[in-house]
Amino acid sequence: MTIQLRAVNKSFMVSGRSRRPLYRELMNVHSRQRREGAREVLKSIDLEIEKGSRVAVIGRNGAGKSTLLRVMAGIYKPNSGKVRVDGRVCCFLEPGAGVAPALSVRDNVFLYASLAGLSYRETKKSLPKILEFCSLSGQEYTWVEHLSFGLQQRLFMSILLETMRLKRAEVFLFDEFLMGVDQSFRNRVEDALTRFPSAAQIVLHASHDHELMLRTCPQAILIDGGTIRRYGATGEVLDLYRQEMGAE
Repeated sequence: MTIQLRAVNKSFMVSGRSRRPLYRELMNVHSRQRREGAREVLKSIDLEIEKGSRVAVIGRNGAGKSTLLRVMAGIYKPNSGKVRVDGRVCCFLEPGAGVAPALSVRDNVFLYASLAGLSYRETKKSLPKILEFCSLSGQEYTWVEHLSFGLQQRLFMSILLETMRLKRAEVFLFDEFLMGVDQSFRNRVEDALTRFPSAAQIVLHASHDHELMLRTCPQAILIDGGTIRRYGATGEVLDLYRQEMGAE
């Protein structure tokens, strides 16, 4: 077992943080929650995901998909419950996260790859492959801020896929990771997601591209209102989502 969540709850303050020093906010956070209330985003989540799983995360906007992935990644700490993730985690959860716009494509590859777990030697050897995959060969000294949003997405997704191919992490978490990219790159990513993951790696991704989920993920989680509605075969979960929840 690689990922285990037990009785996990996550809430956010409704009003957000006021313009006061951070230390005062930290001192008053519990009283603020009691006074102003908090919105529950995840409620009593119990979930076990075995190694080798390919899991789609399905649900409406605001259902809790992104929060669930961020709790697994350790970005969010649950208000209560336990989260256990065995192995190194790589994630692509926010467009532009980790980007250094004023640096070159090459420098961004080395920076991002080091965060993903690749050594300098591995990154240097993989650089031509990464640039070719995202169609940036010959542009390694271009500043990233001069790239379009779609090309930036392609670049950083390519780095994570190379990390997956080299088996330098055990858990990969993606959230709408193909936003803004063209169909050609989508096809390359889909091919990589069917070939690269090993039997010891877990891949979870949240997306509204249900056809992609059907082709790449044998299993799916349906989350609704912050609770796990169903965890099972992707086709069955999608049928439930469409029929019982009025989704198209």
